[in-house]
Amino acid sequence: MSSNSDRQRKNAARKAARQKKVRRQIAVLVVLVIVLIAAIAFVFQRSFPTISPKSGESAVVSAASPTETGSLADSVDVGRAEAESENADATEADSDSGTLISEISAPEKKTIELTSQMLHSGDLIVVSATHAYDFDANADSVNLVNIKDNQSYAYPVDKDELELARRALTPLDQMIKACDEALGTSVTAVSSAYRSEQYQQNVWDEDVATYGEDHARAYVAAPGYSEHHTGLAVDLGIIHSDGSYGSFSGSDNAAWIKQNCYKYGYIRRYAEDKVSITGISNEEWHFRYVGLPHAKFMYEKNYCLEEYISYLRDNTSAESPLSITTDDGSNYSVYFTAESEIDEPEGDYDISGNNIDGWIITEKVG
Repeated sequence: MSSNSDRQRKNAARKAARQKKVRRQIAVLVVLVIVLIAAIAFVFQRSFPTISPKSGESAVVSAASPTETGSLADSVDVGRAEAESENADATEADSDSGTLISEISAPEKKTIELTSQMLHSGDLIVVSATHAYDFDANADSVNLVNIKDNQSYAYPVDKDELELARRALTPLDQMIKACDEALGTSVTAVSSAYRSEQYQQNVWDEDVATYGEDHARAYVAAPGYSEHHTGLAVDLGIIHSDGSYGSFSGSDNAAWIKQNCYKYGYIRRYAEDKVSITGISNEEWHFRYVGLPHAKFMYEKNYCLEEYISYLRDNTSAESPLSITTDDGSNYSVYFTAESEIDEPEGDYDISGNNIDGWIITEKVG
């Protein structure tokens, strides 16, 4: 009996010891979990200073005994303070770097200086009795080529030495070819093109001697004031295969060119209803290259060059340009400026002076 009682006491003692050991192990495990959570919170806060510990984590730390977690809690508080300080520094650094990045990503716009030489050169310069042609300003840009040697379509040319600005020759070739194909002819010809100042002097003198000065003033530009100096103007005619001449005025060829020249960047320069503006009498044969978008607008509005220049001056600016869509669907932005410096356009662009008081900026935008 006594032996059974001893065994029961021993078993109870061993059971109590095991339970005590388990409780101790559980307590140690709880403390380790608490320490681990606090450590994770501390590391997380150091790595991501803008994120505060979760409320649950703070409650767990505060629930631990001071002796077990006090030093760690102090470390967490110190770490949190350091993190907040670093966060403030980081925020300030981000602000500074943001300003720097902004400055780098938004480079200063390039500008273009519009010079006096540019004022007197380009496809849209007005050359007339009141606005002389500047030979020096155009010496490097006119780029004259012999028509016969460089034409891409074999049409008649009155004199072997006739020259034209290269940029105006290909459109002229295309225009004459289209005219001949549309009418079934091969007689549309170039009778005159670029003229030097001396050549124009000879033309003037001959006309004065033949018809008188009044006639010369009505039909012939004075030397230095002729559009033919630009290399952008041509006089068209009719030359048959046997070398004989026909009359261009009143011909089907003249009518076709008049209706279609704008498609190739040309305008009929001296019309009968514009004499009071141009100062030159009606010339059905005289055509001037101004460039495709401009010719299209001028044709639609029935503007001569002087009227177009005035329209741009009075109605356009860099902030409010003229929009022109050509027959092939290309879109252009055009404006006048009297300022000597502009922001460089983003797309393909061309700058022409008007030979009077400013510049026309043409940008292809689509």
